[in-house]
Amino acid sequence: MSANTAPIFPAAPVIGVATLTAAAVITTRTNIVGVAGLAVLTPVSTEGRRVDTIRVKSKATSVASILSVWLYDGVTSYLIDEIPVTAVVASNTAESFSVSRSYTDLVLPPTYQLYISETVQTDLTVFAMGGTY
Repeated sequence: MSANTAPIFPAAPVIGVATLTAAAVITTRTNIVGVAGLAVLTPVSTEGRRVDTIRVKSKATSVASILSVWLYDGVTSYLIDEIPVTAVVASNTAESFSVSRSYTDLVLPPTYQLYISETVQTDLTVFAMGGTY
């Protein structure tokens, strides 16, 4: 059996950004047909894509909630991860909530996308960082 002797590197870096200032609150964990109520995190691509990190940053005081990450295959959205958001009272002397989640195996086939939702309304910006191949 031959081995791949050349490491694979991204052809182009990718950053997806979603702002949840008035997103619909979704508390279900069951599959969703379509993307109703979800916010797009990664744009559609005709190439494969790898997501290495999802970073969540509150722009103000945050409330305890869950940020849900959904994998959309063009028909159905599947819950693939949940990121806890803690309540933080932001001020001029205290930073607002932030968290990063790293992945080693989050690979999106062509046309697949990531969407996000939250269980309680809070003002978040979410970043997905990775690359296309």
